Order: sequence, then structure tokens, then C-alpha cells
Amino acid sequence: MSTTVRRGIVALAASVMLAGCAGLGEAGSAATVGTVQISIEALASQTSAVQEQRGEPVGSPDLALTLGVLQRLVITELVSQAAAAQGITVTQGEIDATIADFEAQLGGPEALQAAYLDSNVPAQSIEQQVGLSVQVQKLGAALVPDADANGQQQAVTQYVTGFGIQEGISVSPRFGTWDSVTLSIGPLPSDLATTVQVEDPLAGILPAP
Repeated sequence: MSTTVRRGIVALAASVMLAGCAGLGEAGSAATVGTVQISIEALASQTSAVQEQRGEPVGSPDLALTLGVLQRLVITELVSQAAAAQGITVTQGEIDATIADFEAQLGGPEALQAAYLDSNVPAQSIEQQVGLSVQVQKLGAALVPDADANGQQQAVTQYVTGFGIQEGISVSPRFGTWDSVTLSIGPLPSDLATTVQVEDPLAGILPAP
């Protein structure tokens, strides 16, 4: 994938440790970003959609997928709030143009959907994630307009991390704890039994290369 498509990705690696979690059948909050709650229902819906589109049994326990989706939802909300605080807006036309660009580079709509699905993003959420990628690009340009792509990525990382600390982010204890420095879901304090690897927490913003 070209540098243009990769631009806006903040490279952050995360290792998540959690022995297990309960089912996603009941109501409640999976995480909170500032004053915005991410519901258990939303997490379950996104997880089920990914499983369905991958041809996997819907509702089957998948800890890594659940944590990966929750982490993406938290990051998506965090970056969206951080961009809005800087007055960043994204038009439908910009989203459509970016989708067309991605499709041209990846080989069409089906290839784009497959790339996002690899990052735990179901088809119905692609437009939102593309909009987020545009937000990230605009945010980097607004923060350090004279910097190159890498400099802008670093500035976005620093700003978003600080914004998250200021606004406050929490994850339901059933899933672990939020690490404000790495922007990732960390282990329960007493849980050292099982290690589950979760990819780049911003991997859902753009298709994986």
C-alpha cells in the first residue's frame, strides 16, 4: 500500500493479558471515553458482524476478537473527540473520495472489505473508519503543518494520548483496564494467566498493508 494510504496511521503496538471474560449477552457499558459510553450491545454487534462476514459461528467465544474490537471502538471514539476538539470536520465527499482511492489501490470494493475485515472492521463500519482516517490526516496537518508524514503521526499520537488522559477513559473490569500511555487494553491487576496478542490499536483506521 502506498505512503498516501498509510498516512494517518499511528503505529502503536500492544500486548493484552486477560484470562477470560463473560458473555456479551447483557446490557451495560463496555467502556467509557469522556462522557460517551460504548455499550456491551455495540461491542457484541460489531463482534458478531465480523464473525458472520468471516463465515465463523456467530456468538462463539473469541477473546482476542472481542478485545480487538473493543480496543478499536475506544480508539475510534477517542480520535473522533480529539479531532473535534481541534475543529476538524470531515465531509461525505471526502469519505467517498478516500474510499474510491483505497479501492483503486487495493483492487476494488471486495478487496477493500477484505482488508478491513482483517482488522476486525465489518463492512458496515468501513465508512466510519475511512472518515476517521481522514480525521487523523487532517489532525496531523493542523497540529504540525510543516512536518512530514512521520512527524505528523508522532504529533497525533502525543496529542491523542494527552487528550485521552485529560478526558478520562475506562474499560469495564470484565475486559481488563485501559492503559492511557499505550492506548490499549491491559490486564486485570490479578490476572497473569493468559496472554492474548492484539494488533496495532489503530489498525482499524486504515486497511492493513
